[in-house]
Amino acid sequence: MLTGLAGNRNWRSRLAQHQVFLFWAQVVGEETAAVCRPEVIRDSVLWVRVADPVWGQQLQYEKNAIMEAVNRRLPGERQLTGLRFRFDPALAHELDREQQAQPQPPPSPRAIDPDREARFKEIIAGIEDSQARANLLRLWRHSEKGGRSGQ
Repeated sequence: MLTGLAGNRNWRSRLAQHQVFLFWAQVVGEETAAVCRPEVIRDSVLWVRVADPVWGQQLQYEKNAIMEAVNRRLPGERQLTGLRFRFDPALAHELDREQQAQPQPPPSPRAIDPDREARFKEIIAGIEDSQARANLLRLWRHSEKGGRSGQ
């Protein structure tokens, strides 16, 4: 019964079109996918939200190439017939929230300048307690590398 209903309503071919949502970033590239999102397919036309009007203009120039790349990946039974871009300022806020939610890799530590280290060692050379000198030097190195724990 469900098989017949799915065939009558053309759900299979419509579902096949929606695969574009899964491979969009692979087709347009990560940089482009970072500023636009496929939104909906209506009558075989893919509508794409764009966070910036300049990117929207750029995508207009690349529309035919994008359509060809998308249709190469879709099953032959139901390819897209159009591609429309819609500027949506709210998308920029969504993308910012997504980026903030992703863990950022820690910045790489800065290299220590050997001349500055030598000058610091001269400054602490007058401290008689060798353990205190070593601790001060370790603390100074830590601050020079950026002050992140575990370094």
